[in-house]
Amino acid sequence: MTKDSKKKNTKPSEMESKFQLLLTLIALLKKTRHKQKKSELEFLMVNQTFNLVPYRHCVYWDYKGGKISINNMSGLVQIDSEGPYVQWLSDVIAYFAKAQQHKLQSDETEAKNSFCRLFTIKPEDCPKSEREEWKQWCPEYALLILLINDDNIILGGLWLDREHPFNKLDHAVLEDLADGYAGALQNFLTPKTRGNMENAFSFFQTSGLGIKIFFMALIILFLIPVRTSATAPAEIVASNPDSINVPFDGVIDTLEVLPGQQVNKGDVLVRMDSTVLRNRVAMSSGNLEAAETALQKTQRESLADRKKLAEIALLQAQISQKSAEANFAREMLEQAEIRADRDGIVIYSDPNALRGKPVQTGEQIMLLADPQDTELLIRMPVDSMIKIEEDVPARFFLNVMPLNYKKAHYTSIGYQATPDADRLMTYKIRGKFTDKNENMRIGWTGTGKVYGKWTILGFNILRRPLVAIRSKLGI
Repeated sequence: MTKDSKKKNTKPSEMESKFQLLLTLIALLKKTRHKQKKSELEFLMVNQTFNLVPYRHCVYWDYKGGKISINNMSGLVQIDSEGPYVQWLSDVIAYFAKAQQHKLQSDETEAKNSFCRLFTIKPEDCPKSEREEWKQWCPEYALLILLINDDNIILGGLWLDREHPFNKLDHAVLEDLADGYAGALQNFLTPKTRGNMENAFSFFQTSGLGIKIFFMALIILFLIPVRTSATAPAEIVASNPDSINVPFDGVIDTLEVLPGQQVNKGDVLVRMDSTVLRNRVAMSSGNLEAAETALQKTQRESLADRKKLAEIALLQAQISQKSAEANFAREMLEQAEIRADRDGIVIYSDPNALRGKPVQTGEQIMLLADPQDTELLIRMPVDSMIKIEEDVPARFFLNVMPLNYKKAHYTSIGYQATPDADRLMTYKIRGKFTDKNENMRIGWTGTGKVYGKWTILGFNILRRPLVAIRSKLGI
């Protein structure tokens, strides 16, 4: 095949790839224009930009008053603003954003034909403190996209990183897409019509009995006494479950029970791979038989040769040692079948995740619990925690029964916040249900509500905004 024929065969595929890239860009820009909420736009930016340019992480951030606020990350539902990765990334973005904002404001000749700026970021471009932690949190290559308005003020931007560099084509398509993102972002940050704002404020400029009644009703409403309250995700968990642990290092061969299955005392739950243990039993039994045979032979020979009597005590000690080894090997083989210590239900997530898995001694693989012995577990985020009145029961609103709630008396309130599986720091609050209900199943989730001291409705409504304002102002 000639070189000309090869070029003819490759050109259509390259043209199709570029055409598909152009269609993806047009589709993303169309979706961007039709987003009705800023949160929807942020979600699209961090998750669907991947369809145009692949990346490992994509982060959307706001820029206000010289401070970075990371609002959305690809693949995450909730962001821990106090986490080490978020803190490090905020410092890196703030360092470049401040420098570029100063440049945009000072250079009046800066072209205004685009609402975005793209910068390739390398570890050596960062301050020394952030540079040392780069390998821990980020791949080698990163791209910073600034989204700006007509006045060259940075509104926010995107952070993209991956293991291989961004090429010229990536920069070109991302610049067009980011320009559309910035235009849509301005619609959410700027009032759409002055007339609507004027109509809204005209109500407060009118005088008369109606406006006075409105404000009086608002004040009375804010002064209604209520209890301080806070809500958080909650679930029904086993109160005193037995931990099923691995007795020795090895590999899980088979799982004899399914998640949520009822078992009786003595039932086999898990079988470990016992190939090595069976060989060890056979070897130790053989060594014991050999030692016993040698002892019998020496005892017969000692009748004729008194010198053999000295060897009998040594052989008896060897037999005792070999017997202990054989007994230990048989005990370990018996432990290859992990059995239930009591009646109950088995609690674990996925059989396929355990089957064939290498495990270490003491590693927990499942729980065994009494289905009637349940309690409420509330995971209260750090910024939502209040001083709880323990005399007032917590309320649990189940997702499966949204019109009803269950009361629970506190058994323990976490003294210190600990990380969950999703790395969110929460206080663990536990309580026993006041009424026993056979329909309450372990694993059911919902919303838990705890109560504090009496206050007024206005403070209860404004408590979270006040906490946020105090955190922002540092007071």
